[in-house]
Amino acid sequence: MVLVLIAVLTSMISINAVPDPRQTLTEQAQRLGLLLTLASDEARIRQQPISWEGDLRGYRFVTEAGGERQLLSNDDMLHERTWPLPLTRLAISRDGQVQQALLSPDAPSLRLPIAREWVQPRWRLELVNDLAATTVEFDETGHGSVLGTPP
Repeated sequence: MVLVLIAVLTSMISINAVPDPRQTLTEQAQRLGLLLTLASDEARIRQQPISWEGDLRGYRFVTEAGGERQLLSNDDMLHERTWPLPLTRLAISRDGQVQQALLSPDAPSLRLPIAREWVQPRWRLELVNDLAATTVEFDETGHGSVLGTPP
C-alpha cells in the first residue's frame, strides 16, 4: 500500500513538473500586459515616447532620443525578451479590426507606440504558437488583461 501511494505521489509530482505550453503562453501574455502598463507609466513620467516592438521570436521596448532609436536594454523590467516557444502569429487589433499582423519570422517587427495619455483607445494583442493561443485586451487606462483563446 505504501509503495502504491509513493508511486502515485511521484507521478503527480512529475506531471506537475512539466510546464503546460498553454499555461506558459498565458503567463507570458500576463507578463507582457504588465510590462506594457509599466511602459505607459514610464512614458508619462519621463515625458519621452516609448514603443513596443514585437516579432515571432521576442519583443523589446525602444525609445527615441535625439532622433535615434535606442533599446531600453539597461532597464531592469523593460529589457529585451524572447518567447519561450516561437510564435506563429502576432497581431494587434483595434475596434475588432486587425491593424498589424505577423505570420513569418522574416517579416519586420510590429511597432506599437505606447500612449502617454491617461485615456486611450482600447486594443488587443493576439499571441499564437503551435500549441496555444491567447489574447491580451487593453482598456482605456492602458491596463492589460488576458482573455484566453482569441475569438
